[in-house]
Amino acid sequence: MDIQRIVDAYIIGLGDNADNTSFRQALVGHIAKGDTSLLELVQALGEYLASEEASRRNKGLHVLADVLTDLPQEAIPAQATAKLVQFFCSRLSDSTCVSHILTSIDALQRLPSFTNKCSTDVLRALFKEVHVQSFQHSTRSAAYGLLDQIIRNHPQAVQTMGNDMVLGFAQMLDGEKDPRSLMIAFQIIPKLAELVDIKNNVEDIFEVIFCYFPITFKNREGDPSTISPESLKKALRAAITCSPYFGEMAVKPLVEKTTAASSSVKIDAYETLVAAADAYDAKVFIPEMETLVEQIREDVEMAADDKVVDAALEALEAVYRAVSPATDSNESSDMSETATLLDYVLKDSIFQLTADEIKNPDQIGKLLLVTARSSAYNCNVISDAVLPIVLERLGATEVLTLRRELMDVLNYVLSASCDANRKAECLEADKDNLLNVYRLDAAVPLDKEYSFLHITRLKGITLLILLPEFLNHDELSLALQTISQAAIERNEDENVNKEATHLLVQLAQSTPEQIKATALPLFLDALCEDMVAAHKVSRLLNALGAIGIAASNVLLTILDGIGKIVVADKLNSSHCLLAVTTIRKMVETAVAKDNAADTSLELLNNMVNPLLEWVCKTDVTTYANWQQIVVELAKAAVAVFSKVEQKEQEQRLVALFDRYSAVALSPSQTSTDGQYQTLPIFSAMLCACWPQTNIPVEDKSAFVGGLAAVALSTQNDIQRDVCFEILASIINKCTSVERSKLTKSVFDRAEKDCGLAGILLRHWLARALIACNDQAGYECVRWLLAQITQRSYSEQAADGFNIILGNHDWAVTPETHGVFRLLFKQRFYATVVPEITSSFKDANDDSIKTDLLVALTHSVQHMPKNVLMSGISEVIPLLLSAIRLTVDKLKATSIRTITMVIFETPETVKDEIVTSIIPQLTSSLSLTKANTVHVRRAALDTLSLIPEKYPFSTVQAARKNVLDALSKARDDHKRLVRNDAVKAYNKWFGIEDKLL
Repeated sequence: MDIQRIVDAYIIGLGDNADNTSFRQALVGHIAKGDTSLLELVQALGEYLASEEASRRNKGLHVLADVLTDLPQEAIPAQATAKLVQFFCSRLSDSTCVSHILTSIDALQRLPSFTNKCSTDVLRALFKEVHVQSFQHSTRSAAYGLLDQIIRNHPQAVQTMGNDMVLGFAQMLDGEKDPRSLMIAFQIIPKLAELVDIKNNVEDIFEVIFCYFPITFKNREGDPSTISPESLKKALRAAITCSPYFGEMAVKPLVEKTTAASSSVKIDAYETLVAAADAYDAKVFIPEMETLVEQIREDVEMAADDKVVDAALEALEAVYRAVSPATDSNESSDMSETATLLDYVLKDSIFQLTADEIKNPDQIGKLLLVTARSSAYNCNVISDAVLPIVLERLGATEVLTLRRELMDVLNYVLSASCDANRKAECLEADKDNLLNVYRLDAAVPLDKEYSFLHITRLKGITLLILLPEFLNHDELSLALQTISQAAIERNEDENVNKEATHLLVQLAQSTPEQIKATALPLFLDALCEDMVAAHKVSRLLNALGAIGIAASNVLLTILDGIGKIVVADKLNSSHCLLAVTTIRKMVETAVAKDNAADTSLELLNNMVNPLLEWVCKTDVTTYANWQQIVVELAKAAVAVFSKVEQKEQEQRLVALFDRYSAVALSPSQTSTDGQYQTLPIFSAMLCACWPQTNIPVEDKSAFVGGLAAVALSTQNDIQRDVCFEILASIINKCTSVERSKLTKSVFDRAEKDCGLAGILLRHWLARALIACNDQAGYECVRWLLAQITQRSYSEQAADGFNIILGNHDWAVTPETHGVFRLLFKQRFYATVVPEITSSFKDANDDSIKTDLLVALTHSVQHMPKNVLMSGISEVIPLLLSAIRLTVDKLKATSIRTITMVIFETPETVKDEIVTSIIPQLTSSLSLTKANTVHVRRAALDTLSLIPEKYPFSTVQAARKNVLDALSKARDDHKRLVRNDAVKAYNKWFGIEDKLL
């Protein structure tokens, strides 16, 4: 093999900027196979490496770097590593070739034969010979990357260099401006500080780091390689706080940065102080405490930016935690010094609390809270200083506004003691005074006047409950009763009810047993009261639902209580529906957690089964909305039954079939037969089974065929729908061979039936089969499209396309273990939409076109966005026709699809925006039967988006007409429409100003 010939060709290719991949692969391949050696390659490159011309040397090293990068480790002899390192280190002074030398060394440092001595030699040569900041970014980045790899892989070499390593890195970083290089450099600093004692050179390294604080830059949009400003801030913060030696130099400038006018700089400074509090010695903060506290107080009282306030309070807590003595400390000097530091917060707060008019009570409370929360010692000092003053003033004043302000501050101080490790010692001595202030036994007045004071009191009572071992059993029960009654009884100010409910949710998470024993019985008794108003039942159930969803420890108790009330027939029709709906929501929340199988089995036995027994025994005429109640219970049953194991499902199905199968397979001759109204429960639980669950029938084909026969002949809509749901679920979950057999059994029953039931049967079969990517599903769709064009039940055939891809409560859904093949929606879109488009173009009858558009709209609205956008240009004309020909939600869906297109790819409809789309949208704002609230709001959303996506020159011609239409829409009788119209009008009115 003539290696010299390949090398020469490679070098020539570099000069011509040609593709040298083949030469590179050839050299790597021959060396890896042993046909030639690395030494022979170096010899072949000799005239280039030793050339006096910089460009020739650079090309030679380029070839060597490329080969070393691609060579497998075993192809590089161990004895050659040190010699190559020595060679490259000697060449680092050649500035022309530095980039390729760094690449070569980076390839070598991956080798096991790259020793600590090699690392030391490289680092010394890099720091001595290479002025990193004189090179372009790619070379600088390579230098930082090489340094990072050596620190990771050869820490002993870094430790050996010691001070030289620190000084060399500081010199290397000095002057760096590129965020990408800075990110690597900032990440190196904590590793360096961990390996090397930086004490002797702390000023040099700190000055190089801190000059970047605060760091800001704008990343390039659309460039995935760029780093985010936030990640760079965090990296710099970690570098600044990586060593306690930085503390004396960092704290003062950080505190000074908190006075900056920029909110982002303030937040950055405060967040860095939080990190510093855990890293630096506490003593470095003491000289700056007064200045820091004053600045934090100013930022909190100004409250111009919530993020600044949160960052400032977090910093205050962190710093006071750092300077606070340990709870077991016996050093009185430390405690005395800390008490003096606490005066920076206490003096101003006490001055405000003793003034005739308290200014900023909320801000005072927040400052006291975070300071007290910082440690047990600080909590004791703050509580000892503040509680007596607040309690004394509360006992001396009857001014309600002042009482509320004082109680607000008191609540903040008490909340700091809710942690058992931090409870203030003075609370026990002040217990009687606190109970007198909050009056556990006093009911909350129902009038709206002074409700703000009662809300504050309820918060305080909650805090007394949360204080560890503060209230005795009787006091605790009394306090919970007061809060519960505030949530139960309707107050003129709804905020009282909402706040009381929120407090109970909070308490349910921390004191579930007390909630079970005291609060829940009050709620359940209130539900059963005679002549209870509907709004009160709704509020009670919403409160119970919120408590149960937030606190799993009380969820089952709440479900059991509501379930018993329902089963006992203690609720009227509308109240029963609300109760069952609440049960369903809580059940869905309960089974969504990790231990779903165990929880589901418990719910099935203790809650679902009793309710289902009640359904079977109840006279359907008892409740006017009985069907809605049954459906809600069916949804709850689905949530539970879908989570239990296969064996448990099979055992339950036996009893379920004994109860329901005979009814399901007996065609009803009337549309109002009561025995069929509970069948949705049968359907829901059967559809919720796992695919591998065996149903208790001898012949599945006969069973499915029987369902089809009943569905086609029954006069009862409920029975018909149940049969369709069950057969679709069974067909969807079986194997492909069995699916073909079952599908044929169903088609045989429906072959001659072209009535409404036959139409619906095809919809459900299509739903089951298309999800599996079964071709028979598309045959059903084509049959349905033919019915539309032949005007045979065309409206029903079109509207039923929503069944094929739409959502359902339990039949063929992911939640009930339906089988969904990969990309089935993409296939449906690619197959069916073109057929609908073709039929639309061929149709001459507007009614046929309308029905085809209905089918299209139902198909499009369930498509993933990426699928829809792939062929949207062909669908746009049909969507525009749909806006003109359809009504209500279908029309709104078409408009919102257009909105999505404008948002994602505005160029797609640029030509139609003025001529077609805007006129259709403005006409959709008029008050007609077709333009419901959904339609008008969808049109306004789209009109609002257009000025953002198109230049003024594009939409100028339509501006006047749009403004006229929006002016009328601003007087719409619906408030939401008026609000949307105002927003759209402002955007259209201002687009000319933007151009100017």
